[in-house]
Amino acid sequence: MRVLIVCLENWDTLSEIPFILKSAGCAVDVFCSKDSWLLSNSFYDKWIERKNQQIEYINQVEEFVNTGDYDWIILADDVIIKQINESHFNEHQLARLLPISNLNYRSILSSKIGLSNFCFENKIASPAYVLYNNSNDLDNIQSKIRFPVINKIDFSWGGANMFVSNDIESFKSNLHLLPLNQNTMVQEFIIGEEVPVEALFYKGELLEYITSKILVFDKGPFSLSTKRLYYDNPDLKPLLKALGKKLGITGFANMAYIKESSSGVYNLIEIDLRPNSWMAYGKFCNRDFSKALKQFFNAHTVSLNESNNDFQSIEISLFFKDVRRGFWQNDLKSILKWIFNFKHYWQFIPLYDLKLMKRIMKELGKIIQRKITNLFNH
Repeated sequence: MRVLIVCLENWDTLSEIPFILKSAGCAVDVFCSKDSWLLSNSFYDKWIERKNQQIEYINQVEEFVNTGDYDWIILADDVIIKQINESHFNEHQLARLLPISNLNYRSILSSKIGLSNFCFENKIASPAYVLYNNSNDLDNIQSKIRFPVINKIDFSWGGANMFVSNDIESFKSNLHLLPLNQNTMVQEFIIGEEVPVEALFYKGELLEYITSKILVFDKGPFSLSTKRLYYDNPDLKPLLKALGKKLGITGFANMAYIKESSSGVYNLIEIDLRPNSWMAYGKFCNRDFSKALKQFFNAHTVSLNESNNDFQSIEISLFFKDVRRGFWQNDLKSILKWIFNFKHYWQFIPLYDLKLMKRIMKELGKIIQRKITNLFNH
């Protein structure tokens, strides 16, 4: 299996994805800029430099498809998924590139509104919503959905400009945070437990998944997380299987459900069909994505354990993101845990890859230097 990872944004979330694929027996090439975190690992075979102009690198991607040199092309960030989805490619090319084979549902890719409409059309539990473009939409928000509500810019990530409003007056007071005429989603805020999910699919088959509870956020309640408690959740398995088949998902997926407190119903609130940082850590729960891929490629069978008796509940932290957060937030206690609680924390340090560790330490060194400079300047 020859795989190409295509990346436009310089996201550190991708730094361990080549390791997952290489461990599954894949040949791995990367297509990215020279500064990309994809190059900060030891587990790719060839680097193809991305051109700077959009039309140029889109043409490069088209050439990869037309040559047929790759069995699997992974679009690894939201921006490149959106650009390919809106490109001039024909259906055959899109079917090879996009993470879903059912092109009738392309609107879910990098669109929160598209996902909500998909859920409504297919009777998948998801919060109701209305659109906000300007103050003329305030009456609809007040009359057509229930408060509290949460707003989400249609194409965004990392919790940008999100806030919860308990009533219409609270919503109005934060209108300055919203862009005008950009179809902002105003969605009912379901009271319940958020359940992040990392999953792996191939041609619609669910190969593996892990679920967790967020313990520590990077910057705020809608930002990325740096520490989670992973636990067994078999209730989601049939929902994920059905979703994978409906969309024909191939690749990595990170999602979020809300289990409503009053009803126990799982509401799908987010799906990003791309890798994230947590996917390399399923092995600590006995849910190794590399092993699942390898078994599927070798035997064409799914290794998904139906009983889940071997699942190991565990608290996992991301080394780079959590230490970086500790410096940003002056959280000395968290940093000291990484130094002294070696029996637990050190297992999550990617010491298996010295090239990646060199990049991580370089980035942390920059943060420390800025902290020291600011200290002396004040």
